Amino acid sequence: MSQLGERLREARESQGISISQAAIETRILQRYIVALEDGDFQHLPGDVYARGFIRNYAEYLSIPAEELIDLYRRERGISEPIRVVPVTSAPRVRNLMVPSFFGVFFVVLVLIGASYLMLSTLNFVGQSTQGQVAAAPTQAPTPPPLPTSAPRPTSAPELALAPTPDLSNSAAGGVPLGAAPTATPAEPDAPIVAEVSVDPGTNAGSWLEIKVDGQTVFRKVLGAGQSLPQFKAQRDFWVRAGNASVVSVVVNGQRQCCTANPGDVITFSWPPR
Repeated sequence: MSQLGERLREARESQGISISQAAIETRILQRYIVALEDGDFQHLPGDVYARGFIRNYAEYLSIPAEELIDLYRRERGISEPIRVVPVTSAPRVRNLMVPSFFGVFFVVLVLIGASYLMLSTLNFVGQSTQGQVAAAPTQAPTPPPLPTSAPRPTSAPELALAPTPDLSNSAAGGVPLGAAPTATPAEPDAPIVAEVSVDPGTNAGSWLEIKVDGQTVFRKVLGAGQSLPQFKAQRDFWVRAGNASVVSVVVNGQRQCCTANPGDVITFSWPPR
């Protein structure tokens, strides 16, 4: 049996996804998915399409696509070896293109016209710049003011000295010592606090994919009776459960998901979209 088909089938069944559901969500015909899982490459439309189906199906099941494509190439090479066919006809030698007289004449005319336009533009810019420089009036430098003699000091009554301020209780910045510093406001808590767990019992658990603020933080199977630490989100919280009937999602202390039949795949997001 094909090793590639076994890996695809095990990944799909572990996530609780049926073949019909995978065909709808990946937009791959159901018969092609069955052919990939059975290793029946003869019923695929072609090598290019087969690799595209494998890449899309692997990304949908969250398994390495390049590794599966390499495995497909090895299995395909074993079933259909490459045949070397000898060349029956000599390769053609391309003739050198000889430019015609009219083409060369046209190129020369274009170059002459471009040079003429460039020289005319430069000449016009040079004359305009010279005219602006000649029109600008020259200003004579302003002589510096003559120094004036300072008046002699006259006798004046003694001025009362202002009292020296007491700086013993002040800091270098003008703030009194001992003053309580201004408290820095703490950052607000996350508005969304979510908890995800799987019901205890004899169930097989569920495959889960969890995103916090658009970033994937968890993607694997969670067993029966297991739970995950709290997730704190600022904008949104997103969960996709492969067996939603045994999954419990609590948001801000209230259970929001999931009530479903065994084997159902449910996508839940908060705030609701």
